[in-house]
Amino acid sequence: MAKEPAPKHLTITIDFDLQTEGSTVHYQRARAAYEAAVEAAIREARKVLPPDSIKEISSEIDWSYRWTREHDVQFRRPDLVDDEIEDITDEDFEWEDES
Repeated sequence: MAKEPAPKHLTITIDFDLQTEGSTVHYQRARAAYEAAVEAAIREARKVLPPDSIKEISSEIDWSYRWTREHDVQFRRPDLVDDEIEDITDEDFEWEDES
């Protein structure tokens, strides 16, 4: 008697790091980019995977803001001259559970 194949899952993560000088990428545009990326991924996956092998497809969008991943982050205060850059560390912040 043949065994049933074990379920397999393929997870693909696409992370768009959006940085636009003097502009903001609004949710509508981010949503359109997400939908285009999902459609392209599905179309291309169907070309290379065996026929009828895809049983279900799900996708998820996470629209969030994150601190930059660079180690040497510098912040500017609006009251400083362009040449004056202030380094801020975690010690400069008071976290909610510490107050």
